[in-house]
Amino acid sequence: MGAEARAGGLRAVFGTHDTSLIAAIQQHASATGVGREAFEFALLYGIQRSVQLRLARDGYRLRVLISYGDYWFPWYMRRLAERPANVWFVARTMFAK
Repeated sequence: MGAEARAGGLRAVFGTHDTSLIAAIQQHASATGVGREAFEFALLYGIQRSVQLRLARDGYRLRVLISYGDYWFPWYMRRLAERPANVWFVARTMFAK
């Protein structure tokens, strides 16, 4: 995002759990002089919790998202269908002690 957009109050939001992509975004921002206030990360509740904590600790803007409302179930089912490994993640989370 250009300086003009940032000056107008716009902020980029990166929704990803990919730690390599998060690191690349951080490196690019640092190399180009883009401050941490100019962008944020958005991650889903319960996924990559350690990454969420590290980003917050390091002063990055972070949103932790949850699905809700009338369409939470279809949204959730799409996420599971997109990546079958998510089924195992959910199962482990639900039955963890």
